[in-house]
Amino acid sequence: MPLFSISILKVQAIIGPANTGKSALVDALTNAEPEVAEYPFTTRKPTPGMMQIDNIQVQLIDTPPLDREMVEPELIDLIRRVDLVLLVVDLQGFPVEQVEQTVAFLEQNRIVPASRRDEFPQDRRWSYPPLIILVNKVDDESFDDDYQAFCELLAGEWTTIPISVLGERGIDSMKQAVFDKLELIRVYSKAPGKEPDRNSPFVMNRGGTVEEFAAKIHQDFSKNLKMARVWGSGEFEGQMVSRDYKLHDGDVVELRI
Repeated sequence: MPLFSISILKVQAIIGPANTGKSALVDALTNAEPEVAEYPFTTRKPTPGMMQIDNIQVQLIDTPPLDREMVEPELIDLIRRVDLVLLVVDLQGFPVEQVEQTVAFLEQNRIVPASRRDEFPQDRRWSYPPLIILVNKVDDESFDDDYQAFCELLAGEWTTIPISVLGERGIDSMKQAVFDKLELIRVYSKAPGKEPDRNSPFVMNRGGTVEEFAAKIHQDFSKNLKMARVWGSGEFEGQMVSRDYKLHDGDVVELRI
């Protein structure tokens, strides 16, 4: 088991209608223990857990079903503040209606998927989290045509991932989509003359620089940095780079002060 990353914490809310498999997904992917049952509304309050993606962790929060009659203001506030929304729908139910009703409910509460941001007021009271649709219960290949039909009905507006909690399908693709949508990179520290520790990456936002990486290790590194070398994204291995050099996922960095 790899060590956990030295990381900025990214938070995702798992949302959706009742009985789409949200809690079962969180139960399968994290150390959380949400109540899982066949009847609706078993999740009464948000339940957090940590999901591992390779050698980093992100937080998943299972949430109660988004029901107009039962939703609490605190749940809406939570969804406004997350870094990513994962909407779980049931392919074997009415998935298009589930998407339309959930997105409409979010927008009525001033939560707009990032892909629709330009269609709504640019107001600090509104939030614009990225959204991925997880299409659950694509249990085997016999459901693949139904999934394709669902995607055609959505006309390519949303990022969708077919998954099956029961059949353990699509989980790796889901994790990669989450990593990409959160716009993260993993950067590894290397001491002079030694191999990098690839078990414990520093996790940064995409576009992060050498100077920002140095500050993550210690403020003195950022203040007193004399030189840096990069393996990975440079023109050649061990290339000397400046403070404002933008790092990429998987880069190895050696700092000297």
